[in-house]
Amino acid sequence: MARTAQRDPRSPRGRARERARERAAVDIIGGEARTYRAIIRASIVIADIIKRIITAATVLAACWALPTIASGQDLRCGAGDTEVRGLDFDGNHIFTDAELGNVIVTTPSAWGRRYLDLPFSARRCLDEQEFANDRLRLILFYRRRGFSRVTVDTGRVAAGHAGARVEFRIHEGQPTVLRSLVVQGLDSLSNAREITAGIPIAPGERFDRTKIDAAIDLMTRRLRNSGYPAVGAHNSYATADSGFSAFDTLTITPGTLTRFGAVGITVTPAPRKKQQIADRTVNRIVGIDSGTLFREQALVDAQRALYQTDAYTHVAIALDSATGSRVGRDSIAPLDIALAENTMHAARLGGGYGTLDCFRATGELDDYNFLNGARHLTIQGRVSKIGIGRPLSGAPDLCPQAKADPYSDQLNYYLGATLRQPIFFGLRTVPTLTAYTSRVSEYKVYVRTTSIGGVASVQYQRWARTPVTFGYTMDFGRTESQPALFCAVFNLCTAEERDRVQRNQRLAVVNAVVLHDATNDPIAPTAGSLTRFEIRHASPLVLSDTGLQFNTLLSEVSRYVSIGGGNILAMHLRGGLVFSRNFQTNVGFIPPQERLYAGGPSSVRGFAQNELGAETYIAASYDTVTVIDTAGQSSTYFRYRGSLKPRRVVPVGGNSLVVANVELRLRSPVLPDVLQFGLFVDAGDVWNRGGASTFGGYQIKVTPGVQVAALTPIGPVRVVVGYNPYQQSAGPLYFESTNDAGALPCVAPGNTLKVTTDSTDTAHPHLIQAAGVCSGYKPPATKSFGSRLTFGLAIGQAF
Repeated sequence: MARTAQRDPRSPRGRARERARERAAVDIIGGEARTYRAIIRASIVIADIIKRIITAATVLAACWALPTIASGQDLRCGAGDTEVRGLDFDGNHIFTDAELGNVIVTTPSAWGRRYLDLPFSARRCLDEQEFANDRLRLILFYRRRGFSRVTVDTGRVAAGHAGARVEFRIHEGQPTVLRSLVVQGLDSLSNAREITAGIPIAPGERFDRTKIDAAIDLMTRRLRNSGYPAVGAHNSYATADSGFSAFDTLTITPGTLTRFGAVGITVTPAPRKKQQIADRTVNRIVGIDSGTLFREQALVDAQRALYQTDAYTHVAIALDSATGSRVGRDSIAPLDIALAENTMHAARLGGGYGTLDCFRATGELDDYNFLNGARHLTIQGRVSKIGIGRPLSGAPDLCPQAKADPYSDQLNYYLGATLRQPIFFGLRTVPTLTAYTSRVSEYKVYVRTTSIGGVASVQYQRWARTPVTFGYTMDFGRTESQPALFCAVFNLCTAEERDRVQRNQRLAVVNAVVLHDATNDPIAPTAGSLTRFEIRHASPLVLSDTGLQFNTLLSEVSRYVSIGGGNILAMHLRGGLVFSRNFQTNVGFIPPQERLYAGGPSSVRGFAQNELGAETYIAASYDTVTVIDTAGQSSTYFRYRGSLKPRRVVPVGGNSLVVANVELRLRSPVLPDVLQFGLFVDAGDVWNRGGASTFGGYQIKVTPGVQVAALTPIGPVRVVVGYNPYQQSAGPLYFESTNDAGALPCVAPGNTLKVTTDSTDTAHPHLIQAAGVCSGYKPPATKSFGSRLTFGLAIGQAF
């Protein structure tokens, strides 16, 4: 890629360009200009805040560990060395700067030093010998990819005190073209066409020897999965036309067609134990029969299946070609399996703290050879809300955020037993059966109490990186939610109506999940992508109660890009739709636990937990107001006439969701193995499509912010600060009455629901409110910058 003429964002032209972009953005958004100007101003303020935080942390670290840091920097740079303040490539059109940067050794100083001038961030200096070798490395890189006439020159430009920007000036030249590609040695094979199909290079393309190597690897792998374990290959080529034309020949030597012979098993028991799992069980898990055609993938699948039992600490599977024999023209090779058994029983205890869960404890018992069949039995128990939930509610002040949750007054719990089968009718699947009882709550939304439940699932591992899981869940329990949610969303405003949907019912759900993991690390990915798709269905057809019917579609995509220096650009997109009885209707009762919610430190981080989208409010009090119209007629209303914020916000979620996140994860210039900084922009909304809902359409909301993560053995612990430029949405305002049989009067200031005296109950006359839509309340506006910040604490990355 050709070098851009102005790279430095701090230059006058760069600043002018940024100002022009901001003006263009404000022009585009039109009616939303004020909101987006606030976002831009907030982003600038937040960037300044994080710079000050980094600078302060740097000074503190320097005061605490100055000798250690100084000695570490001395190893990188000596007296009089030239610091690398920038790295540029010029003239590269085929390969990107990032690709070429991975080829060479010369590396610039950390971004914190180059752009923020932090004195104790990583300083890297120029090694003259390696700088010269980098030129040769680039030439070799280009030549192997078909540029035989490439030239590379180097240069440097002074930058700062004792620093320089180094440059590699590349002239790629005319590439060599592959004129002919011959594959020989496969004529005797019946599947020769399948072996050579789709190789990554063809005549007419650039003569890229890395693609030639990839073609050889692909064909040899296909042959090893077609009965040829001892395949060999090499290539030779010639050039013409002054080196601009190439003619390549790939010679493949398949070897002898081989079949699996007898399976020999050697087991090393755990210390002071005898062998626990019988050889016949191992044979059943391995699934390789004597006489079948050799396939390398069969060995990989067998090794994976044995490791998945968790009963072995070491698994080695290999052909014993030394003692093989021949049957006709085929070779028979015995299979040797060497195993080291693990202990068959384990117990674990754990504890922790969460801002929403308060204190929590977990316990687990494992039997890896249940009923002597390598079955894995796990008995697990979890308890949370310790400190605030009855009967262990002795320390509510230690859980300030959980105190705002009406469902944190009792302990949450889970007790379950899970049985995993190593194989299922000889298929490469992982069947799982679970029985459980639980009480689980979602912050400010609902609590689900399951008396007894069961889950059956099967994981189909046809593709190495794409497991497919099919599941069936049935439980008997009830879901309780705030009365305001039932009234605002489903028009269930009386205690009798709410009791009807909150009683114990049978819920049965079938689901399928497809997960494609193409990341380079399952815990902390720095490159690759992760895709997840799920479909859920509940109806009487799968034995669910008639009142619990829904269909759910969920999808999620994450992408991770390494941008050098340990910094990562992470992107995430999540969407969801919930339908009622079928995919054509949005009307009908959907259990609160199946509705969609967003907001919080792992979602749209400018909003509190679950509070993105429409909201319902609970007033602390109300007045009975009599209004006399122009005709002299009087009407009575319940209305809130205060100016304070509502006593409680009730998230109602929705049947539609979209959330997008872009996050820049920056390696800390101070304690880089412990700290990570992040800049993010989140966008999304949760809304209700159609039906009798009182809420309108969607409005995508954008919230920027920063976060600081401490890297710990249990995962990153993140402190999140999101900026929310939006006012709280208008919505219904109710008063929760405790003395009137669960009545939920609408007390919105502008409501037009008349109040009359119930004359049917002469012994206890009381006021009743007319039915209708409760609307007309808008929470007080927040104006200060600090009131627009949303703070969060979370364990693990947001995505």
